[in-house]
Amino acid sequence: MSHKHKKVRSVVRRDRAENYILTSLVAFAVTVIATRVFLELTGYPQIGNDVLHFAHALWGGLLLIVAVFLPLAYANRWVIQASALLGGVGIGLFIDEVGKFITQTNDYFFPPALSIIYGFVLLNVFVYLTFRRPRKQDSRTAIYHVFDGLQDALDGDLDTAEAARIEAQLAIARQSERAEIVTLVNAVNTYLRKEKGYLAAAEPDIWKRIITWVDALGMRLGRRVHRTIILALLILWVVFVIGYIVVLVQGDTYLSSQVVQWRGALIAIQVAIGGLMILALIAWLTRNEERGLKFAVSGFLFSLVALQTLYFYISQFSAITATLLQLAFLQILLTYNRWYLRRE
Repeated sequence: MSHKHKKVRSVVRRDRAENYILTSLVAFAVTVIATRVFLELTGYPQIGNDVLHFAHALWGGLLLIVAVFLPLAYANRWVIQASALLGGVGIGLFIDEVGKFITQTNDYFFPPALSIIYGFVLLNVFVYLTFRRPRKQDSRTAIYHVFDGLQDALDGDLDTAEAARIEAQLAIARQSERAEIVTLVNAVNTYLRKEKGYLAAAEPDIWKRIITWVDALGMRLGRRVHRTIILALLILWVVFVIGYIVVLVQGDTYLSSQVVQWRGALIAIQVAIGGLMILALIAWLTRNEERGLKFAVSGFLFSLVALQTLYFYISQFSAITATLLQLAFLQILLTYNRWYLRRE
């Protein structure tokens, strides 16, 4: 007797989707930075002749075509990773020339262009954080992830860690009310029980080894040193913000015309950032570390979103240095939270 089931069309989040999105995001950001640095160092060379000009947006478009084609034609898991990488590079090469697309004069150096690119990076970060957030899985999603993980078995690459991930997904899928899903779960369980004794021990990939090495190095420094570093950063940042506000208010002779044009907005943003950093410093000095981290992280995030977007318009590519420094400071704060406060 045949059993007719209702068709289900709802989307299923791909297993490890956040990793693929992160690969694309990092490739995109690095490509824009590398492209701008390369063009600046080489004097903006052009490929072509008096008639033709092969802009790097074309190469980006070519990589995007390949990135789309790969997962359509091939089923291997590594193809998704390759597609994410090529797609990120393609997006970076393409969007780097956004100034030419939005101006009548095809102006690559159009001031708002870098702000648009930076805003697109922030949008991608938001998408990544959305997918990174854990969510409760249903049995249908779990069985999707089971079969995705079984690709390692077909490629002879299944290890104990991946088998444990599959078993965790099977436990969720087993709760399904659909008999065919339960049948699939039992079949995969039978397979794993037979193969478990022959699986290779899991080995961390290069990124996990790097993270483990960094964690070990940081833990050797100790909590007191880490705390002192954060205190010094907060003091320096408060002093810098206050000094810069004073310059914005009084130093017309030292400011560029673009800064003077946006002085009101810059003062308002810096006052907000300075207020958050002062609150963070007070909380840190009074040993209220959790609250201090919240204020400090909020200050850096507000600076990265509001202030740096404006500075990419005012200062163009030179704003990347301050952006990278703030990202490094933010990572120091988040690492302290992960190493010490979460454990408590």
